[in-house]
Amino acid sequence: MIRDIKLSDKKDVLRISSQIWGGNDYVSGVFDEWVKDEDGLFTGYWENEILIGFGRMRFLTPANIWLEALRKDPQTDVKGVGQKIAKYYMEHLKGKRIESVRFSTYFGNIASIKLNEKLGFNMILKLSLKELEISNHQIKPINEAISTYIDYDMLDKYILDSSYLIGSKNFIGRGWVVHQYSSKLLEEFHSEKQYVIYSENGEIKGAILFSDVDYKNVYWISLIEAENEEIYKELLNSAISRALENNCKKIQLLVPDISKLMGIVNLSSFRSWEQNNDFLLYEMPENLIGQITGV
Repeated sequence: MIRDIKLSDKKDVLRISSQIWGGNDYVSGVFDEWVKDEDGLFTGYWENEILIGFGRMRFLTPANIWLEALRKDPQTDVKGVGQKIAKYYMEHLKGKRIESVRFSTYFGNIASIKLNEKLGFNMILKLSLKELEISNHQIKPINEAISTYIDYDMLDKYILDSSYLIGSKNFIGRGWVVHQYSSKLLEEFHSEKQYVIYSENGEIKGAILFSDVDYKNVYWISLIEAENEEIYKELLNSAISRALENNCKKIQLLVPDISKLMGIVNLSSFRSWEQNNDFLLYEMPENLIGQITGV
C-alpha cells in the first residue's frame, strides 16, 4: 500500500532514516515540515502494515519537479519499493505541464542509479562534493572589500558570466537539491542577503552564494567565484566566520570540473568523502515527461 505519510508515522520513518548515512540522515530534521507541506508528496510504502520505504516529490516551481529522500529499510528483502514509489509519483504528474523532473544521488548509491536509469532517467552532470572541517577554526576579521551591498543587476551579470555557472551547466545546489539558475532564483539570494561580494572601485571581483540547508552543522556554499586566489581566500574566510557564527562545524560545496577552482578548493583543505565526481545529477528526458503527463 502507498499513501501519504502522517505525523503518526514519524516513529516508523525515523526507524528507517536512522539506518541511513551512518545515522546522519537529514530526514529526522525535516519530517514535521514535510508532513505539513502541501507543495509536494511525502509518501510511504507499506507491506503487511509495516513501513518498508518512503520518498518525497517536491515542486521547485509549478513546472519543475525534484525527487528526493528515497529510502528503503535496509533490513527488508522486499524488492521494487523504489520503483513503486517512483511510479506513484509519475501518476500524479498526468495532465500537468512539466518542464523537468530531476534528482541527485551519490556515485556509490548503485541501487538508486540502476533503478532510475531503468525508469528512463539520464545523468546530465557530475560535480564534486567537497567538505571543509572548521571545528578548529576561529572567527577572523572580514576584509573591508567584502559586503552585501550591491545592485541586483550587477550581481546577476557577474554570476551569469562566472566560470562556476558555465562549469556547472547553469545549475547550482542548495544542499543536494539542484536548481537551474534563473533571475528569480537569484532574487531569493539577493533579497534574503544570502550572498557576499568582494568589490574594488564599485566592481565585483568575487562572490559567494550560500544557502540554508537541513543538514546538521553544515554551512552550504551554492556558488563561489573569484578573480584570483587571494580574493578566493578572503571570501572563504568570510564564509568560515559566518559558518562559525551559525554554530556550523563544516562547510560543503559542489565543485564543477574547473581545474583552477578545484585546485584552490583542494589547497584550502576541502576534501571529498571518497573521490571527485561523486555527486550525480539525473534528469528525465522531455519525450518521456510528455509520455507520462500526456501534455
